[in-house]
Amino acid sequence: MKNLIVLSLALGSFAAQAAESQEWDYKMQSTSPASGTQRPTSGVNKAELFKEKDGYTFRIRGNTAPSCYSTAQPAEVSENNLAIMITPTPRFANCEKIRLVIKKDGSGGVQQLFNGKVGVQGWQDDESQNYGLTPR
Repeated sequence: MKNLIVLSLALGSFAAQAAESQEWDYKMQSTSPASGTQRPTSGVNKAELFKEKDGYTFRIRGNTAPSCYSTAQPAEVSENNLAIMITPTPRFANCEKIRLVIKKDGSGGVQQLFNGKVGVQGWQDDESQNYGLTPR
């Protein structure tokens, strides 16, 4: 009986940890440097969000993952009734600042870029490609 209680506690702990991360497909179109042609199937990556005891970390993994976000870095996370917003800390100072706005219904989302000059800055949808952002 004692072993059963320990096992159930261990399994309960594992289930709690598993619920503390979320994953989405993060698609990137890459361009061949030689020909300049698009290779749309070359870039299915995985965006991962982890809830830590003191906040969140975020990373994008895969063959075409942007190096600015390929390692786990702190992220700010907020949400409303419709979406979760993830603003990861870039790995390098010269990286473009991004925010992912992912729909809670699983239908996708958008990546936003932080643009503008001091005093008139804000988030704008990156319309250069469809990132997917669907649950894995």
